[in-house]
Amino acid sequence: MEIYKKIMGVLTIVEKIILALSFMIVLVLTFGNVVARKVFNHSWGFTEEIVVAMFVLLSLLAAGVAAQRAELVNLSLVTEFIGLKGKKILKVIETVFCVIYSLILTVQGWDRVMVDSKVSPILHIPTRIFWCFIVIGGISMALHFVENCIVYCLETKEEKK
Repeated sequence: MEIYKKIMGVLTIVEKIILALSFMIVLVLTFGNVVARKVFNHSWGFTEEIVVAMFVLLSLLAAGVAAQRAELVNLSLVTEFIGLKGKKILKVIETVFCVIYSLILTVQGWDRVMVDSKVSPILHIPTRIFWCFIVIGGISMALHFVENCIVYCLETKEEKK
């Protein structure tokens, strides 16, 4: 279990670095495009392609990191009225559904990577690169959902003692 925690810790650090870099790229490109449009009356057309792709990456990786911390939106109406054992069972059921969703997302993204042979209209780079962001995000979410469930079950086990 300790090895898994260390691996997930390193993965989370890498994800946070990617999130920060992606956010900076979006910020710089968007700001630069606004300045270019206002000062030079010329828009950077390529920024839209990159910014949209970065938003997909940002959204999915941030969802994975949020899943690790149990910070995704959920409804606690039912869990407030059940005991610890019931909460554990619901947590496992929740994790199974979330992992299934994440894996479906990953498989669908991978299918798009395999069949998409188009290039982006402005940058002329393969659009399958952008589909890879969905695969990366889906894997990240699945791993973090499992991690959160394991940590939750172990913590409640220790609380019981």
